[in-house]
Amino acid sequence: MPGAGPRDGPASAAVSRRAVVGGGAALAVPLLAGCEGGDGDPGDGRAQAPDPAVPLLLGVMAAERDLIALYEAARRSHASLARHLDRPLAHHREHLAVLRRHYVPGRGARAHEGGALPAPRVVQAPGKASEALKELREAEARAAAARVAEVSRATPGLAQLLASIGACEAGHAAVLSRVKP
Repeated sequence: MPGAGPRDGPASAAVSRRAVVGGGAALAVPLLAGCEGGDGDPGDGRAQAPDPAVPLLLGVMAAERDLIALYEAARRSHASLARHLDRPLAHHREHLAVLRRHYVPGRGARAHEGGALPAPRVVQAPGKASEALKELREAEARAAAARVAEVSRATPGLAQLLASIGACEAGHAAVLSRVKP
């Protein structure tokens, strides 16, 4: 067709209708979700049970933050270990970032579910590099065991994430056992 632009014709009309229908459906989903009251009330006066994932996530995030603090303290006190500590430290920072993306505290009547992360621990590394490595290995082993225990209390998706983090922590403990200061 002379003068027809790239958007004219039957194919573009179909795309346009699909875009409108798809966009309308995308807008309807949040509106339908709002029918529940939005503040923890399912709309029929019953209060929803607290989300068990919230305190679980808070605990795991605090544990990751403690591991980060432990690594940073060891790194500051024993620069010779930095090349061995940088990779696990980066992993723990990634773990914390991913966990934060999963953490959605309650709102409205469920605001009490949000909780808060406790203040970060102030950590001092042991005076000897060998003692700092031992402390890190033990902390990693405890963290790996804790993640395994937490899997049974988590939703399937969160359980997969915790299992993955726990496996990584177990791997860190194994790698650190081979480091010679």
